[in-house]
Amino acid sequence: MGGSDDEVPRNRRAQTEVYGEPLNDLLVRCAGALGLTQGRLANLLGVSAPMLSQLINGHRVKLGNPAAALRLQHMRDLLIDVETGRTAVPEALDQLERNRTADVFTMTTQQDVGGVVREIQEVFRATASAPEFLAAADRLALDHPQIAELLRAYGASRTADAVQHYRRSRSVGR
Repeated sequence: MGGSDDEVPRNRRAQTEVYGEPLNDLLVRCAGALGLTQGRLANLLGVSAPMLSQLINGHRVKLGNPAAALRLQHMRDLLIDVETGRTAVPEALDQLERNRTADVFTMTTQQDVGGVVREIQEVFRATASAPEFLAAADRLALDHPQIAELLRAYGASRTADAVQHYRRSRSVGR
């Protein structure tokens, strides 16, 4: 590829602005944690292998396809869940496969809920450990069962379970 010598560092800085880190770093982590080849990563994102290679090597800044960009965000979120033990690798791979074939609107809705729930869990987990939330939930269960359920769902449960709690809570409040 033609271009100046500073093209790759400039593109990687731009990727960091868009994605939070250079895509090479993010995708290498995804491949390692999820046991994926570069070709399988491309397939799950819905892009060609050459396009993914250009992104990884810093010759392109971002994904042009909005659905692929959403899939990448979801892959990143699942990577965090796998790295923290909230989601098992097979479950993450199943979700990625469903997103690969999903309607973009369905995937967007799933992503929004998952992102919100992960943010809530991060706040809880920055406050106390899962065992502490479980102990507090046990103490409250008899007098305040809904609060106990909230502590268990966001303080100690896997993200998929917390998403179910979130959806149940939102449907009750409507």
